[in-house]
Amino acid sequence: MQQQNKSILSVMGSSRSDGHTKLVTEYFSNMNGGEILDLNSQNISYYDYEHQNRNDDFLNLIRSFVANNDVLVLVTPIYWYTMSAQMKTFLDRISDLLTIEKDLGRQLRGKSMALISQTEGDHVNSWFAEPFSLTAKYLGMEFKGHAHVSIEEGQITEASGKRLEDLFHSIG
Repeated sequence: MQQQNKSILSVMGSSRSDGHTKLVTEYFSNMNGGEILDLNSQNISYYDYEHQNRNDDFLNLIRSFVANNDVLVLVTPIYWYTMSAQMKTFLDRISDLLTIEKDLGRQLRGKSMALISQTEGDHVNSWFAEPFSLTAKYLGMEFKGHAHVSIEEGQITEASGKRLEDLFHSIG
C-alpha cells in the first residue's frame, strides 16, 4: 500500500512519545512509507516576538521538510477539546516563517498538509481541524483532510483504520 509519488513527513505532537498517538502515527506511516518526527525529540521553544529562539530546532525542521517532503501530516491527541501543547507550539512557530524567514515560508506553497487526531473513544468536534486547515490555506498549502482515530482497548478501531486509509488516498 506504499505510495511512491509523495514524500510524507508525519509530525507527532503528544505528551507521551510512546502512547496511543505513536501507535496511530506508526500505523499511518506504515501505509505510506514516510518518516516520523516526534516533537518531543526536538528542541522547539515557544514563539518569541524578539526571535531569540531562532537557533532552536524549528527552522531546521522546516528547511528539512521543504527540501525532502511534499506532505506534512500533523498528528495530535485531543486534550481538553484542542491539540496538544507540543502541536500548538509547533503551529505558533510558523509565525517565524511570516516574519524573519519569509523566503522559507514561501517554499511551503504548493506543499500539502493533513491532520490526524486521536482520542480514546470517538470524540471529536467538527471544528477541531479548522486551525489546521486555515493555517494550510494561509501558507498556500493544500489541506488534504482530517482523520480522527478512536482507540479502544489499546487498538485502532476498524472505522478509524478506514478513515486513515481514506486520508492516505486523499493525499494522492
